[in-house]
Amino acid sequence: MANEISVSVTLNLTNGNLEERFNRSTRYDQTKALSVGGVLEVGTAVQTVSLGAVTTAGYAAFRSVHTATAGTHYVHIGHYDGTTLQSFARLQRGDVAGPVRLAKNVTIGLQAVTAASHASAHPVQFLVLSE
Repeated sequence: MANEISVSVTLNLTNGNLEERFNRSTRYDQTKALSVGGVLEVGTAVQTVSLGAVTTAGYAAFRSVHTATAGTHYVHIGHYDGTTLQSFARLQRGDVAGPVRLAKNVTIGLQAVTAASHASAHPVQFLVLSE
């Protein structure tokens, strides 16, 4: 088969006289029919995304499903080297990150940042596709 993965991205801005548009749709082949996904309860300590049977990660997408309406709640997403999370994205309530093609041998790390008056867990939905 071919073109098993479909990626669509739309990012539009209208602010007074400023208008920007970024729209792209494309399709890609998948070598192995594998994926892993779910919802993680992300805490304030870095936790990694287990890829299970996915040995060569391709595309990934993340979505905050946090329902808090007040306070500071967000999750950093990045590469975790075992010591440091090298963050490349931040998810606030309802935000989406991706789809992005992952770098080879990346270890996906997530870490919540929360206000002291709120629970520390921040639920994040994720999907990782095998190349």
